[in-house]
Amino acid sequence: MKIFRSLEEVPKSDNISLAIGNFDGVHLGHAEIISQCRSESSWKSAILTFDIHPRKFLYPDFAPLSLTLPSEKYAFFETLGIDFVIELPFAEYYSMDPIKFLDKLKQELKLKQITIGFNFFFGKNQKGNSEIAFWWGRSAGVKINVVQPFLKNGTRVSSTAIRELILSGQMKNAASLLLYPFLISGSVKRGKQIGRTLNFPTLNLEAPDKIMPPDGVYITQTVFDGRQFTSLTNIGTNPTIDAESKQKIIETWVDSDNIGELYDKKISVYFLKKIRDEIRFSSKEKLAETISHDKEVCRKFMESNKIKDLPDIFKN
Repeated sequence: MKIFRSLEEVPKSDNISLAIGNFDGVHLGHAEIISQCRSESSWKSAILTFDIHPRKFLYPDFAPLSLTLPSEKYAFFETLGIDFVIELPFAEYYSMDPIKFLDKLKQELKLKQITIGFNFFFGKNQKGNSEIAFWWGRSAGVKINVVQPFLKNGTRVSSTAIRELILSGQMKNAASLLLYPFLISGSVKRGKQIGRTLNFPTLNLEAPDKIMPPDGVYITQTVFDGRQFTSLTNIGTNPTIDAESKQKIIETWVDSDNIGELYDKKISVYFLKKIRDEIRFSSKEKLAETISHDKEVCRKFMESNKIKDLPDIFKN
């Protein structure tokens, strides 16, 4: 899947079906928009998004933290069969008149179809909406698909609802609304290696610039080199080892004795379920005992839940 960072880079020879939006998290509603975008198989399917969430640019003090990093989001797009992504600089387009923005798309792209969500707003002062896009499409000869709210168990699926679930540690419920479970991805960093002394060697990641679940221990699935591993992940400050530390750490134990040296390896860690809060234990022995119990809980969960293979964000 190619990524273009200007309209001018996009090949002019291809008929294009375009989905427009931010798609933070890539939830089930987003997947429906993308599915309708790809409904005409003879056209190239593309997603137009921006280099920054509009609210981060317009209202930086009030913008929510992202559910996905761009690299994660684009990897998910590829699994859905999208041919290419157009990532535009929001600063250059946010003040453009809505009709002029649509005209610009028609001018630069061999545009056949646009698919948007019911609550999509665009252009100067966010005055562009699905109704304006629909009537523009009638005159411009471009089909406009407006996707209605996606409901799960009678409730509208939204990025806002998913953020609330993640912030409260309800990872299984959050995963039920997402195309793929919430993940943290990045390069493995060298830690203090204390886990090795507890028969619990871990892969350490830095906290990313996105939303984070609350401190605690989670059943996770870790992916690297195209391989899937059952894992446990601790988020917190490791109070048993260093009671004074305030630095957030992310440590993942992989249920395998044959993974080799992984420093600087890029991994994807998907969060399936929270099993307990982070606790300060009275001794390393008590910590080791609880970790052994956590491992068993993890293994039993994976035995009783069929977890599909999840994308390797860094496969390329």
